[in-house]
Amino acid sequence: MKACFIALLALGVAGCRPTVYPPGTTIHDTATFPIGTYTNCAQGAYNPTGNLFLNLAGFEVGAMLTLAESGTTVTATYVDQNGLTQSASFSTTTGTSAMLNPAGQVILGFRSLCVKGPRDQTPYPASMTTRAGTLIYNAGMVFITLTGGLQSDAGPCGILSEPDETFWIICEERQGGALPSTDAGSPPGTPLPAGQYSCRSQVENFAKFDGTNYYLTGGGSGTLTLADNGAKVSALYAGDSSLAGTLSLGVTTSTTASADAGQTLMALCMVRPGTETRPPEPLPIAAGALAINDSTLFLSFAGTMPASSSCPGEQVAGTVICSM
Repeated sequence: MKACFIALLALGVAGCRPTVYPPGTTIHDTATFPIGTYTNCAQGAYNPTGNLFLNLAGFEVGAMLTLAESGTTVTATYVDQNGLTQSASFSTTTGTSAMLNPAGQVILGFRSLCVKGPRDQTPYPASMTTRAGTLIYNAGMVFITLTGGLQSDAGPCGILSEPDETFWIICEERQGGALPSTDAGSPPGTPLPAGQYSCRSQVENFAKFDGTNYYLTGGGSGTLTLADNGAKVSALYAGDSSLAGTLSLGVTTSTTASADAGQTLMALCMVRPGTETRPPEPLPIAAGALAINDSTLFLSFAGTMPASSSCPGEQVAGTVICSM
């Protein structure tokens, strides 16, 4: 059955305070960001108190993400599969990365859940006020990650709030706009924070069987071990039955890194509907990115199952979300 999707209605800006960038971050001031329109998108949202706000994720067939640049500002405009539009602004830090600016942008379209009893559950509109966000381009794909707080007027349940919402978008198949920049930045003076982190994964699968689209939403919990070596960082994820493996990434700023080419992760393979999902299989990673927003680490990836797998041609995308 098709996964539920987040319906993003609009996005506004609350306040005009400047963004304070982490040590080692520089602002990229030339119009070289890989602008254009990206399609074939997946998205997800997660919060620790999923009983109050819905955690939803999935592939968005027909969705589009358009990047436009003016000076050091990149505007990301996302149109979901239902035609609803949202946009957010970022300031470039390298030719392939940018940070949310200003903070406090508000995303509508989330849902709270007022539970009065086993058969008395009513959804209400909710909004996310962002604290931090990152936009990264890697190997033809764009990765957007946001953190912030949720709030909802849930009728008889009163005002509901959740301070630690996360939201992500992954889009590929770029068309038009400037050519991708070769300037990915240089290793910052401040290294990425090495260590072990407790994480949750959201892994999305999309496949076609006999001309019909099928979707699988999965994920679990595991441990991410981050090891920093100057210009490179390795991310080992283990303990999660839906995803495992190691990615090597090139460090671009003190809070971002982009995956090297030619790597694989172990991910679940969705076989023909009506049969069991088989154990994880090797997934070639087409692109990946690491971003640290606020006190949350995101390790995002996308790829396609090879012809030798149990589900040839199946698309897989997702994010590992870790508390720091």
